[in-house]
Amino acid sequence: MFELMQRAGEAAFQVLMQEWPKAQNIIVVAGNGNNAGDGYVLANLAKQHGMSVSVVCQQPKRELNGDAKQAQSEWQLVQGETLEFTELDYAQFDVLVDALLGTGVSGEVKPDFQSIIRQINQTDIPVLSIDLPSGMEADTGQALPLCIKADVTVTFVATKPGLVSGIGKEFCGKLTFADLDVGTEFFSLAKHEAQLVDWPMLQPLQARPVHGNKGSFGKLLCLGGNQGMAGAIRLSAESALRCGVGLVKVYCHESSSLGISAGRPEIMLTHKDIEVALDWCSCIVVGPGLGQDDWAHQQFSRLLEYLKHHPKPLVIDADGLNLLAAMADDANIQNILALLPALVLTPHPGEASRLLNCNIAKIENNRYLASKNIAQKYKSTCVLKGAGSIIQTDEAHQEPQYWICKGGNAGMATAGMGDLLTGVIGAFLAQGFASQKATVYAVCAHAEAGDRVAIKYGQRGMIASDLLQPLRAIINGL
Repeated sequence: MFELMQRAGEAAFQVLMQEWPKAQNIIVVAGNGNNAGDGYVLANLAKQHGMSVSVVCQQPKRELNGDAKQAQSEWQLVQGETLEFTELDYAQFDVLVDALLGTGVSGEVKPDFQSIIRQINQTDIPVLSIDLPSGMEADTGQALPLCIKADVTVTFVATKPGLVSGIGKEFCGKLTFADLDVGTEFFSLAKHEAQLVDWPMLQPLQARPVHGNKGSFGKLLCLGGNQGMAGAIRLSAESALRCGVGLVKVYCHESSSLGISAGRPEIMLTHKDIEVALDWCSCIVVGPGLGQDDWAHQQFSRLLEYLKHHPKPLVIDADGLNLLAAMADDANIQNILALLPALVLTPHPGEASRLLNCNIAKIENNRYLASKNIAQKYKSTCVLKGAGSIIQTDEAHQEPQYWICKGGNAGMATAGMGDLLTGVIGAFLAQGFASQKATVYAVCAHAEAGDRVAIKYGQRGMIASDLLQPLRAIINGL
């Protein structure tokens, strides 16, 4: 175990030198456990490299236990400086290393350590957190109740779930990983419930058959576009076309027809005889721009009645989710959903809270549990959107059970992005993908498109339709 501690300290020191190559004055904030031991190893290495290093802790004369004690002793043998944590002049330091609290924290952080975390967060110097930002709940990413806001976090052996989704993704800053040369052995003993994914990790899509025709690649019906809300369903339809579906038809409110079709003649339109449109399609998307008025309720009810007798793959988003949430306790609705060959729900946290009849804070406090509960309650695949979108299936036996998207950026927090994603999922389902593959590929392609736009133009000012051309290039392997 001490050898692992040495490897952890060495890995953290390598990250420090890589991220801040000109750093010469380092402060290491140490706690009382093994995380502190990692910090002492880093401090020793930094001192050996000629850096000026200070370790600060709550009680400098306190002797640590176990492997951390050995790391502390080796720091003392080289006359390393250990000071009491007080109000410091942080301006003299180039980097602060957070080795205060590790994964062993349970319950609320002690008040003294909360005070230290608060002071660190008020500094202007960059922060490197070891294993995870101090004060974070490792499984969920939540602050307990305060958490270090790191610029870079280096995590060890296995990535902690809390680091890659929701608020935890913001707390940890740039995330790096080191398996400490025990990854293979570790995963021979431990199951991984989740897998990080992004587009470059996925297998390329197979080439389309030469003899295929437009009917070979699916017929997608997009149901939405209520009065005054044409844009949302237009984005879903157009993103589906850009992702390779053969035919797309929109069923919308009569008044929205022009707004949906203008400039995109490839989108077919109808506002009459919804059953005829449902007979035509091989897959359905419902929700973007649907609204919640009488027209919306009528179309949603007719859709569910149709699916009772003619089950087809279905993606529900936006107001479709809100309408579904209002019917969640209806056994007949649950029976209909259970019959579908594929059902994908794509809530943001607000919609998720309505699906589970709880507040948004409860969703964000444990995004993994929320996505699991939605998938199980609605017999579906759930895409819980946000930083580090989570894809969760209802197949309890499957490993992993979760997929977390590494890609995406804050510029994508703008109107229409979710509608775009819904169309991409619908396109992959219509082309015959199973629901898990369709959602993983769609979420990753969508995030990759957003990242390409951000790299080229920046995050601010990104709009959903900016992603249409990159999406086309991405799914073609370009």
